[in-house]
Amino acid sequence: MPKSIMPTLNRQKDTEIEIRRVRIDDISAIVEIEKNSYPDPWSVKMFEGELQLEFSNFFAAIKGSEIAGYICLWTVSDEGQITNITVKECFRKKGLGSILMKYIIDISCAMKIKKMFLEVRSSNYPALSLYEKFGFKKIGVREKYYSNSDNAVVMAKIL
Repeated sequence: MPKSIMPTLNRQKDTEIEIRRVRIDDISAIVEIEKNSYPDPWSVKMFEGELQLEFSNFFAAIKGSEIAGYICLWTVSDEGQITNITVKECFRKKGLGSILMKYIIDISCAMKIKKMFLEVRSSNYPALSLYEKFGFKKIGVREKYYSNSDNAVVMAKIL
């Protein structure tokens, strides 16, 4: 869906968290969060590329003036793929992951997405629990998907 006809549901205030589209000047803070969160972080170019893709819907969660987390959803036809969701370490275990998941599911419903997918490290138990809480079901495994040979669990949710 072209960004120009994106649903008006593009801001949310919740416990002093604002969710808005990522801007180019957010990328350096996002890359730092990414580097501190993953053994194989996305690069600056990858994040900048998300801002150029018509099918990418990239949002940041802001607390005060700080980026506390982010989520990216690719949409093709009536399907959505969550490509990245990350919460800055000091904001973890405070419900921000749930706020981001609820937001992206609401956006997906507004865009008439019928099915959502994601991949998660099989060893990332907090993320697996979060996704299951939001109704995602395990549908497969991609063996040795990550560079350190970790498996990826593929999950899906019907909207």
